[in-house]
Amino acid sequence: MTDSSSRPPRLGAFRYVDQAKVLSALSIVRHGDVVSLNLPLDGPPLVDSPAGRPALRRIARMHNQIRPRGDGSFVVVSDDVVELAMQGSTHWDALAHWGAIEPNDAAVYFGGAGLDETFPEFRAKTLGIDQLAGGVVTRGVLLDLVREVEAPDALFLEDEHNIGLAEVQACLQREHIDLAAGDAVFIYTGFQHRLRERGFLPKAPDGTVGQAPAPGLRLDTLDFWKDARIFALCSDNPSVEPIPMPTGRFHTIALKHLGIQLGELFALDELAAKCRGDGVYEFLFVSIPLNVQGTFGSPGNAVAIR
Repeated sequence: MTDSSSRPPRLGAFRYVDQAKVLSALSIVRHGDVVSLNLPLDGPPLVDSPAGRPALRRIARMHNQIRPRGDGSFVVVSDDVVELAMQGSTHWDALAHWGAIEPNDAAVYFGGAGLDETFPEFRAKTLGIDQLAGGVVTRGVLLDLVREVEAPDALFLEDEHNIGLAEVQACLQREHIDLAAGDAVFIYTGFQHRLRERGFLPKAPDGTVGQAPAPGLRLDTLDFWKDARIFALCSDNPSVEPIPMPTGRFHTIALKHLGIQLGELFALDELAAKCRGDGVYEFLFVSIPLNVQGTFGSPGNAVAIR
């Protein structure tokens, strides 16, 4: 068994997810109900290539390869290779996913790291997703902003109904939730319902492809998350912050300045329905990102256990 003291130090807000936090989170489970938080990895991309990320591609390494066993019987073996975009479906952003070159600041990435964190090699030296690959086990909290902001029968947030500090605090009060250090906070906007009803890239009469807005968190919530010392902000939308996101200021502050992990395109419809059903909006959150050294993101590989 590896002594936890010999493991590399956890960077950013992940440092709040210590052994005491894990033990506390385990005590939340009431029913043993496991809810997947993952969209299919082989689903269609939101935006087609080359503007968007490529769809998952499967390659047959072996397909029904028949091998004799010497006794008149045979084994049949199949094996495949998969190419996928690390951030093409439900995913985490690594701290090295998003940096910023800013006036009077020598740092580009979290913790004072410069551009050499990701250069000249195409990999992150210290801020890759492998920091989380040992496993994330913590308390999850779902903020049902659809129920908070919209009419009772609404399925998703409407255009420009972005989420500010007032809506976050009102939602926490309605759900009887107090945030604690190391929490993973999930923002439910109903994005998948919106996607099915309206699509993501509507076409104008002349055939021009536009980008539909997707509501998300406003900048005025960031100090609140910082003071709460949360570990992560995860959403069912593609960016946590609103789309369009011309400058990505929310990403810059969260990832570079605060070290808060961002998770995007999480599948939250089933979880939201269960939380509404019994009025309990906290759960055990478990995620095992892919253990690929130096990558800038990973599929979420996540479940909620209630």
